[in-house]
Amino acid sequence: MKKTLILALATLALTSCHRTNLEDLAAKTAEEYTERYCPTPFEDNQRTDSVGFDRATHTFSYYYTLSGKIDNPEFLAKNRKQIVASIRGSLKDNTSMKEYKQAGYNFRYVFRSQKSGSVLIEKTFTKKEY
Repeated sequence: MKKTLILALATLALTSCHRTNLEDLAAKTAEEYTERYCPTPFEDNQRTDSVGFDRATHTFSYYYTLSGKIDNPEFLAKNRKQIVASIRGSLKDNTSMKEYKQAGYNFRYVFRSQKSGSVLIEKTFTKKEY
């Protein structure tokens, strides 16, 4: 009984430390990426504005601005299914986020219009979806 309790406490301590460290790493990764690269130059009519991380929900948020021909609500509504499938495919193939995906983190994508500033697409992927 005593060995079982010690083993359970040790496992809990190691698991909670790993969780906190992974959260710290996620927050640092998002902050450093934003500071170093954002906003990125426009490429294919989109740019990355920032990346954030919410510890409470374990969610990475990627903020983009769309310009040119894809900065069009009607076009995006018509092609939403393919766009979301493309984002999901990129997330599935992204090996640099493997540890976060294994931990069940969420990934949120927000695309805004350069013209109006309004949100054109917003989608959060949970572990079940990637």
